[in-house]
Amino acid sequence: MQPKLTKSERRHVQELAGLAWERQLRDEIGTVGDAIREMEADKLCPHEVNDIIHRYHNGASRDLYMRYSDSLPWFALCRAYFDGVITDDDLSHTSDNLRSGIATSADSFNQLHRIEDD
Repeated sequence: MQPKLTKSERRHVQELAGLAWERQLRDEIGTVGDAIREMEADKLCPHEVNDIIHRYHNGASRDLYMRYSDSLPWFALCRAYFDGVITDDDLSHTSDNLRSGIATSADSFNQLHRIEDD
């Protein structure tokens, strides 16, 4: 559950969610870049790279767009923290209220994840 946030905290949540989106997008695009480098080294053919680009576009790219664009920044941030995309170092300049709320939400994600594993 999202705690009551001040205007500056809400803005900070949006900034952190944007940072998380950028990091995850960079990682996924890196996969495409790796495939292109492999093609240039004659380890992959252009058709294989095209398939990788297609899977990226229809998979990771869309998933990230939906996660960060179609949801509330608070939920996206909490998920990014749970996934390790946003770290405690990234939260070093946030308020205690915000850090506490994110930690509580991450604990909830962790509990749900354990239930799914059972």
